[in-house]
Amino acid sequence: MARFIRGKVRNGEYTNMSEVARDAVRRMQEAEATKSGRILLANFEAGLAPGEREGIRRGVRQGIEDIEEGRYEEYSADGLRGLAKDLIAASVRNTAGRSPAK
Repeated sequence: MARFIRGKVRNGEYTNMSEVARDAVRRMQEAEATKSGRILLANFEAGLAPGEREGIRRGVRQGIEDIEEGRYEEYSADGLRGLAKDLIAASVRNTAGRSPAK
């Protein structure tokens, strides 16, 4: 292993051995995060009813089609913040009139 690391430095891929180690650790962290994300997604999908899963697929297909056909709006960062505030306010208004679930 040490020979491999020294070879990476000698070939100019890294400036020193600690850089090789840092890169290896970073890659391991990324792999773990990817694996964790896949597990979370699998657990989420397992909890969906078939109809819910198909509804999500339809929504994604429609979104892709809309983008491909130019049916979308571009927002600046401030515009997105404003949109988020509007959506939250609408959600609060919609749920305020409902009685609590029993």
